[in-house]
Amino acid sequence: MDITLPSVMLSKYGLAPSKQRGQNFLNDMNVIRKIVDEIAPEPDDVVIEIGPGFGALTFELAGRARHVIAVELDGGIVRAFREEYGEDPRITLVEGDILRFDFQRILEIHKCERLLVVGNIPYSITSPLIRMLTDVKGVVKRAALMVQSEVGDRIVARHGDRDYSGFSVVVQYHAQARLLFTVRSSCFFPRPKVDSKLVELDFERAPQRDTSAEIFEAIVQAAFGKRRKMLRRSLDDLLVHHGMTSDELETATGIDLTRRGETLDVLEFEAIATALDVRGTGTRITVS
Repeated sequence: MDITLPSVMLSKYGLAPSKQRGQNFLNDMNVIRKIVDEIAPEPDDVVIEIGPGFGALTFELAGRARHVIAVELDGGIVRAFREEYGEDPRITLVEGDILRFDFQRILEIHKCERLLVVGNIPYSITSPLIRMLTDVKGVVKRAALMVQSEVGDRIVARHGDRDYSGFSVVVQYHAQARLLFTVRSSCFFPRPKVDSKLVELDFERAPQRDTSAEIFEAIVQAAFGKRRKMLRRSLDDLLVHHGMTSDELETATGIDLTRRGETLDVLEFEAIATALDVRGTGTRITVS
C-alpha cells in the first residue's frame, strides 16, 4: 500500500503536530523497513504499535505479523487515518491512551501467548511507559522503542558508563536491553532537535529474578538518590527497616559497602536485595 507522507496528511486533514505530545512522524521508508527487520515479527505474532501516526510503520508491520493493534491518543490523527486508508482486516486502530491499555485482554482476544510492542515514544511518557511494560512483562516478549538519543543511552548503559543511572539498573533488572541503531532527526517530520535511538527490551530472554522487585527498586532508589554517599550510608534506612546491619550485609553479599551505588552492576544490586529479602540470615550470596 502507498503511504501518504505526514506533511501531506497534516495539510489535507487540517492538522498540526502537537509539541505537547511530542509528535514527530517518522517518514523515511528505509528506516521504517530497518525497524521492521530488527523487530522481525513472525507470521503468528500480534503487535501492539504505540502511536501509529499516519501508518507508515503500521502497514509494514501488518505485512509481516498476524495482526497489528495500533493505539493512537490523538483523535484527529485517528480520523485522518481511517478516512485515508479505510478498514484493513490486518489492523485494529484504537483511539486511546497506551498507559491505560489492557494488554491481557489482547491475549485473550487473539489467543496468543505473548505480544510484541513497538513505537515512537514521546519523551514525556518514556519513563511511565517503560514502567508499565515492566509491570506487564509476563505478556510482552519484546519491545522495540524509539526514544530520544540520551534516553536510549541511559537505558542500555552499564556500570562504569557515563550514562549509568538507577533507571538503567531497574530496566535491566526486568529485561535484556540493547541498542539497535540511531535514527537521525532528519528522518522525522517535523524535524526534532535531537536524534533518536531504537532500543530493544527483551523480556522473554531476561534472567529469572528470584528477588522482590519492590525491594530491589527501593535499594536502587536509595543508592542513586544519595549517589555521593557510600552504600553503608545511603542504604542505612533500608537496613534498619529490615533489621540488618551494614556489617551483616557485607558478610551476606561480599560487597564492600564503602563503594557508591553507580559502581555496582545489576547482579550486585540483586545480591543486596536477596540479602535484605531474607532479613540477614547470614547466608552468603554469590555474585557472578
